[in-house]
Amino acid sequence: MPIRFAMRPTGGGGGGGAYYRFSKSGTVQLAAGEEVEIIPSTSSPVRREISIKGENPFSIRWDGSDRSLPVFEDATYFDSSDGGISLFATSATTQTVELWVRQETEIDYDLGQESGEIDDMPMPNLSIRPFMGTGNQSVHVPNFIADNADSDNNRIYDYLWYNTFSSEHGVLIFQFDVFFPGQMYNFTINPSNDSWLPPGEVIKVFLIPREIMAMVMTQIAVYTWQFYNYDTLINLTNWIKEHSEVATVESPARGFSVVPTMSRQLLFFDMPSPWSSTRPLCTCSYTPNLANPKEGGEFTINEFIDYEDW
Repeated sequence: MPIRFAMRPTGGGGGGGAYYRFSKSGTVQLAAGEEVEIIPSTSSPVRREISIKGENPFSIRWDGSDRSLPVFEDATYFDSSDGGISLFATSATTQTVELWVRQETEIDYDLGQESGEIDDMPMPNLSIRPFMGTGNQSVHVPNFIADNADSDNNRIYDYLWYNTFSSEHGVLIFQFDVFFPGQMYNFTINPSNDSWLPPGEVIKVFLIPREIMAMVMTQIAVYTWQFYNYDTLINLTNWIKEHSEVATVESPARGFSVVPTMSRQLLFFDMPSPWSSTRPLCTCSYTPNLANPKEGGEFTINEFIDYEDW
């Protein structure tokens, strides 16, 4: 099922997605081996967001389906476009699962033993990790095309952007590693050199859909050596940007907010180049928010690398 995403620049701008006016949470006891309806259906289709969490593995099944979906130990299942269909759960062990629902209309049904508003939802500390980088931040991954000892071919993921910049060290793409889907996180971003962002210019923030990155990785695997061509790099990079959610960060505010989901959790930035008409991607570093680890921290732009015609 599709998962909603919204992104909003701090201090202005806007983003798409649904807004839920009503919320409710509760707990349901699952007896070992018994199927229990944990979330009732609605009388008519409705925009509804659900989250389910248990300490032990269990499985869920939508009403009318004969197939179940596993939910692993200490994991949270999230669906932002439920539509109002009832949901059943089965557990091999007796356990209590936690439920949260947000809905655009008033919630007129019970959620097991109710515990109050959605504000009681447990929030993990936010963790963001490098996904793709250059130089000593290059990600080496095994693949089915080349021997694991072949470091050049093992950098298949890095052929997308700037693989030949071995002397430039930095992270181009970040991944939301531990987060709560649907939660808005606030960040700041600043260039290490203020002259890189003249008045009137903006930093662009992109969040790549998972399916877009999967398509890109397939192209890289098949056409690896084509990515030494300037035009190919430009065209593919622009295509990715066109198919990503985008927000702009203006000087001097330099703050932005994102709502990552399970389908959109890869983040990258670009900014104008003083040496060309392109908007190259930026290599950045990330500093977590130590004062409030459940919130976003600060990105610092360390370098931006213009394409070269190799």
